[in-house]
Amino acid sequence: MVPRVSSSSPVGTKALQAFDVLFERYQCERIETAILQQADPFLETAGEDLRRRMFITAGAAGEEMCLRPDFTIPVCLFHLQSEIDLPRRYGYLGPVFRQRDAGPNEFLQAGVEHLGRTETPHLVDAEIMTIAVNAATIPDSHAELSLKLGDPSLFHQLLVSLDVPSGLRLRLIRAFGRGLDRPTIQRILSPGDAEALPLPGGLQAGLHDAEALRQAVADMMLTQGLSPHAGRSPEDIATRYLETYGPQDFGLNEGAKTRLETVLSDYLELSGPALEMPARLVEFERHHAVEFGTRLTQFSDRLSEFARQAGDLMPDSFVFASDFARPLDYYTGFVFELFVNGATQPVAGGGRYDRLMEILGSAVPVPAVGFSLWLDRMPKGKGDHG
Repeated sequence: MVPRVSSSSPVGTKALQAFDVLFERYQCERIETAILQQADPFLETAGEDLRRRMFITAGAAGEEMCLRPDFTIPVCLFHLQSEIDLPRRYGYLGPVFRQRDAGPNEFLQAGVEHLGRTETPHLVDAEIMTIAVNAATIPDSHAELSLKLGDPSLFHQLLVSLDVPSGLRLRLIRAFGRGLDRPTIQRILSPGDAEALPLPGGLQAGLHDAEALRQAVADMMLTQGLSPHAGRSPEDIATRYLETYGPQDFGLNEGAKTRLETVLSDYLELSGPALEMPARLVEFERHHAVEFGTRLTQFSDRLSEFARQAGDLMPDSFVFASDFARPLDYYTGFVFELFVNGATQPVAGGGRYDRLMEILGSAVPVPAVGFSLWLDRMPKGKGDHG
């Protein structure tokens, strides 16, 4: 079923119908999910940017509900509830609801989520980017495309190679997702550093007392109607808060801090044409005596496979930025954003999120990768007004 579009919609009916053709071409099962969703999965797993833009309401039993702000989590929950065999590829197209600085708060989103298959992840990653490129050119096959690629897993592996203590590693990874730079690295490495963030429910006052923090988290969950048995426990949340925000002495001497600051700062400056990056990363390994291991192999294989699959639709600009991460907490591997005709806002974004299904309740790990496309940012094809 093609969603209803108004005469002012930037994407016409023919273009919307073309998504069904695209889904069939790539063997995507077209699914629908409820517009009204349980808020807890989004509050637990999504980034701050999405959480603060959600439309929250109360359910019949007083539980927190929300208007669907995104499709990835509902699609994953649909799969968990259906108990369908893997691998599985889902396609979707429908309205989502977010508070936005510009544009309507209700808009159409399309996308694909691929769940399962572990033996050749670079093939699936490349195919997801290829589907996104095909989707972005539906209204205008001659649109100018720019693809920006990042890979937080390379940064994570760099921390492992540098033998960074686990608590410090978590703090650096969180800061990386918000935009890590040299001044932030210096601050995090300062003795007794604690992030002065306005934590919910007055949790900041409990950063020096684990039991007080655990009780504050439990009280906050009860106040908000969240079950302490759904998702992470108050103990898990308190431990994560302490590791992420609380003051810590990581036991590093000045020499170790200087090396860590230098290597990470140099890494965060790596950017340029994506297809040149494998060689540059190998040189980075040699220069700093670190190892990216299999992460670099997967990165290189993904690039080669995408160039092969995209063919004539290879983006006009294809760049890698080592400091690039998308503002959703559940991404664990490579991430990308796709831009059309020089726009400053991406028309599509996605990546790999291998931990999300377990967080949502899967009893076994489920590798996953996908993308979402914002239809109101797509160029309108000539003569296609619905």
